[in-house]
Amino acid sequence: KARVWINQESASDIAAVLSPFFPDIDRNALAACIDSYQGLGCWTPHTEITRTAFEASLDVFEHAGILSRRYAWEEVCHQPPG
Repeated sequence: KARVWINQESASDIAAVLSPFFPDIDRNALAACIDSYQGLGCWTPHTEITRTAFEASLDVFEHAGILSRRYAWEEVCHQPPG
């Protein structure tokens, strides 16, 4: 439900709800950040980690130089129940 909400609600309304968790961040800046993330499609409605998303994450960690080896999806993830 949270994933659907964060994709459908306005960034300013989300920022109003989340601002108590970020007391040192201006609400307008928080809303702008949320809006950017919504525009990038960072919060997909599904919760499973797809193989494509997992490989993209490995690429990011590898590029940052913080990955000791490329792990197989099966070592870290599994299909959700159902």
